[in-house]
Amino acid sequence: MIVRGTRSISLAACLWLAAACAPPPAAAAPTEVQVERVRPAKTKRPTLTFLKANRAFIRARFDLLRQRPGAAGGDAQAFDPRFLTYGDMLARTLAAKDSTTAADDAWRRRQLLASITELGDLESRLEQMERLLSEQRGRLGVLQADFTGRQETALMVLVSGWPGDAAAVTGVSIVLEDGDTLSVALSPEQRESLRQGGIVQVAHTFVEPREQVLEIGLAGPAGDTAFLTLEPARDRLTLLRLDLSAVGSGRGAAGIRASTWLHEAGIDPTDG
Repeated sequence: MIVRGTRSISLAACLWLAAACAPPPAAAAPTEVQVERVRPAKTKRPTLTFLKANRAFIRARFDLLRQRPGAAGGDAQAFDPRFLTYGDMLARTLAAKDSTTAADDAWRRRQLLASITELGDLESRLEQMERLLSEQRGRLGVLQADFTGRQETALMVLVSGWPGDAAAVTGVSIVLEDGDTLSVALSPEQRESLRQGGIVQVAHTFVEPREQVLEIGLAGPAGDTAFLTLEPARDRLTLLRLDLSAVGSGRGAAGIRASTWLHEAGIDPTDG
C-alpha cells in the first residue's frame, strides 16, 4: 500500500512538525546516510565470476583441439567367447536377487498381517502424524498472517533546507527498490516554507523491512538524481530527512545531506 500526497504547512505548523519530528536526544541521535551519484553495484550470479574472468583462456584451450587419425589399425580381431557368457551370468544373478526380494517381501507381509495389535498400533501412529500435521498447519498459518497481513514497516520522507533561487527545487521524486515511484511537486507555499527554515513531508508509505537502494530525484534548475542505501526497521516508522541546503553548490543531488531515525510512537497506517 502506497500513500502519496503533500501538505501545505504554515510557519507555526512547521515549527510544531519540526519539534515533533526532530531527532531524539543524544541517546538516539540521527544516523548519517551516504548519498551517492551512481547506483551501488550488486554482484549478479557470483558463481559465474570465475568463468567470466577466464573466458579468454578457456576459448584459447578449445582452439587447440584438433581431430587427428589414430595410429591403431582397423582390422577386426577375434572375439573371446567367454564374454558371451557374462551377460547370461548377469541375468541369472538379477533373477536370483529378484526372487530373494520377493520372498522377503512376502515374509514381511505375513508378519504384518499376523498381528491385529500391530495393525492397531499402525493406525494410532497414522492418527498421531495427522494430528501433528494439523498443528503444524496452524503454526504456519500464524506465521503467514504475521508476515503478509500485518505489515507495519513504514517510511516517512521529510525535506528541509533551501539551495537558493538559482538552484531552486520544484519537486522531489523517490524510486523504491521494487520500482514504485513517489513524485511530489513542491507548491509555492511549500518552497517558501523551506526558505523560512521549515520542513515539508513529501512521502509516507509502507516499505519492505530489508536493505534497499532509493533513487532520489530533484526537479527544477537543480534537477539531478542520487542514490542512497536504507534498511528500514521491521514494524517501525523510519523517518528519512533530506537536507537540500548544499544542492546549489555545484554537487547537484549528490549534495543532499540525509539522516534517518526511528519514530518512538506507534504507526498510524491512515496517516499521510
